[in-house]
Amino acid sequence: TEGHIDNLSRFARPGVVLLDWTDDRSDPQYAISADAYQRLCLAKDARGRALNVVKVPQPGPLYMTAEEAQRVDIVEGSQARSAGLRLAASYVNFYLCNNAVIMPLLDPNLDDRVQQLLQAVFPGRRVVGVAAREILLGGGDIHCITQQQPAPQRR
Repeated sequence: TEGHIDNLSRFARPGVVLLDWTDDRSDPQYAISADAYQRLCLAKDARGRALNVVKVPQPGPLYMTAEEAQRVDIVEGSQARSAGLRLAASYVNFYLCNNAVIMPLLDPNLDDRVQQLLQAVFPGRRVVGVAAREILLGGGDIHCITQQQPAPQRR
């Protein structure tokens, strides 16, 4: 997705921001996340308060396999997907619905830890994990494929 914001950071509630984070300085994402962290730490909310920036561990990195690349249908106007392509995997690319958080399951070594972190950030919601690799192969993640539609007002 060439770096959409919903893969980097998300406001959880006023004053609380979740940030995709890696400690691996050799990962190209490190510089991006570190820059965002510095900027967010200097930023204020609408009431002039400092933001609470919560670092959310980044999975992987995850890459498309040769077998997965062969299964992708390339049609006019689509981006090519080839073996070795880094997938846009981020736990902050979740979906908020009425009483739940639908989070992507991306890395068995991190999924439980991130689910607990999100549960602490969203105590009034149930955090539900959904296998997301097939979604990643299309170039996005859970939030990318869900476009919220408000319910019409009943009269």
